[in-house]
Amino acid sequence: MKNVGAVVADGHGSILPANAHAGDHRADERNVPETDTMPDAFDAAAQAIATRRAEEASARAMWRTHHHSDQYDRCVMINGRHVCRRCITLYPTSLLVAAISLAGVIIWPTRYDLLLIWGLSIPGTIEFVLEQLGVLRYSPRRQILVTFLVALALGRGFAYELDSRWSWEFWGPVLVFGSTWFAAAMIGHRRHASTIGQRQLSDSAR
Repeated sequence: MKNVGAVVADGHGSILPANAHAGDHRADERNVPETDTMPDAFDAAAQAIATRRAEEASARAMWRTHHHSDQYDRCVMINGRHVCRRCITLYPTSLLVAAISLAGVIIWPTRYDLLLIWGLSIPGTIEFVLEQLGVLRYSPRRQILVTFLVALALGRGFAYELDSRWSWEFWGPVLVFGSTWFAAAMIGHRRHASTIGQRQLSDSAR
């Protein structure tokens, strides 16, 4: 008759051979893969996908907003979509001024055209540059006011361009003030990106 090895209980309700150690069984338990981290990994992946989709949607909206989602206070809502407040003031007004100028409507005496085309563009340029540099806080009312003045100048200059190609009344201010606005916008974009980066570092450190 064959001998049957003795068995002992390991303290966890399991039966082990007499020559086995309870510690070996505990080691096996420690080697079992943890499954608690799987939901966390899934949630992180889902969050990353949602963030990427939000960024893509924001990028698609940039053509009409010109602003990131944290700057939507610079936009107005039209048909449920954000539209840049400055642009919706500037372009329709300037086109209207150009149209009525070509129709013969006298906005101001033509002898003041150069003075007013250049002069009316200055307040809006100063406001835009100082805001991009962080000197001025954003103000919707101030933005609309100075942008309206720029629109009068741009529209009157555009009427000259439509009447006679390569007119100085149009291209002069566009080159001077347009270059200034572009440079200020690049500085403002870098400032905004730096602020967002610092905010993300601060949030991740908490």
